[in-house]
Amino acid sequence: MSASGPVVVIGGGVIGAAIAQSLAARGTGVVLLERGHVGALPSASGASAALLEPLAGAEPTLAAMAQRSLDRLPGLCDSLRASTGIDPRWSRPGTLFIARRDREAAWLRDVRAPLFAAAGASPSWLNADQALECEPAISPNVIGALRIAATQSVDAPSFTRALVAGAVLHGAVVMTGTPVNGFRRIGRRVVAVQTDTDEIACGQVVLAAGAWTATLARQLGADVPSVAVAPQRGQIMALAPRGTAPRVRHVLHGAGGYAVPKPDGTIIVGATHDDVGFDDSITPDGLRFLGNLVHELIPGLAAETIQRTWCGFRPVWRGQDLPPWGSVGPLENLLVATGYGAIGLTIAAGIGEAVADQVTRR
Repeated sequence: MSASGPVVVIGGGVIGAAIAQSLAARGTGVVLLERGHVGALPSASGASAALLEPLAGAEPTLAAMAQRSLDRLPGLCDSLRASTGIDPRWSRPGTLFIARRDREAAWLRDVRAPLFAAAGASPSWLNADQALECEPAISPNVIGALRIAATQSVDAPSFTRALVAGAVLHGAVVMTGTPVNGFRRIGRRVVAVQTDTDEIACGQVVLAAGAWTATLARQLGADVPSVAVAPQRGQIMALAPRGTAPRVRHVLHGAGGYAVPKPDGTIIVGATHDDVGFDDSITPDGLRFLGNLVHELIPGLAAETIQRTWCGFRPVWRGQDLPPWGSVGPLENLLVATGYGAIGLTIAAGIGEAVADQVTRR
């Protein structure tokens, strides 16, 4: 890090929070700027159901980053809970990929299972009776399920806030309600970040503003390439089953969506993939999709209460290469970490360490 100032991390979602925590834990000066509130809607980190699975079959670099994150996550959550008093609500529910047709079962056994095995996730196949014994709320028409025991989960807003609180314990400065509206450059370096009320000198800048990153990148100058990330709305629903309802123990996949059990007993059902810009509406089409998911995945809970609905904006990468976690363009002290779509929570802990490695030149 240059002596001219701290690392300014722009974006208090889970990626920016993980980067700030990793840097601050190494003794690096950090200023974290967040336009709203940490872990709040409509950011992806405020909305995510946070099902954290090995990225079986993904591009090798992404798969390796996910595994680095998943290996680190249990210990990190324990440490954050003990040091900050904020419980990330870590759990390991495992996953069932539900098959209701022969072709689905064949695809899960012949294609998905080997990919998970290659990722070290030890998949196992359950017949219909075994699947229903595991999860009585699923459809009685199930013919089998692929079980992945390694799937983890957290409460996304709590995990993000715990990361930020951990950064503060190590000396980071966190400024919420602070949108960035410009940058000051000298040659190939960003020397200050401008907000509505201040100009913050910096030695390094990390853009980690999720779906809003492209707007910030454009403010850096015409010679900085546009960051190819766009918002994608995800509409989500939480069910609050009564005590007499069947308990869901696993993350359930099928019918183009998921259901995620949380330690407080709620079931998160999602999510839509709406390319509508920053429109944060909850729509009839979205509610119909979510209702159909309940009937397809967990019909045993179809009569239970809807606790709430919400949406968030995934930062979806539209470029040809992988979404970045490192240098882009001509500026020598600019790093970008964004564009991970639905897997941001899965890879956040690893991205935090990887960017901290680059900043501290490990």
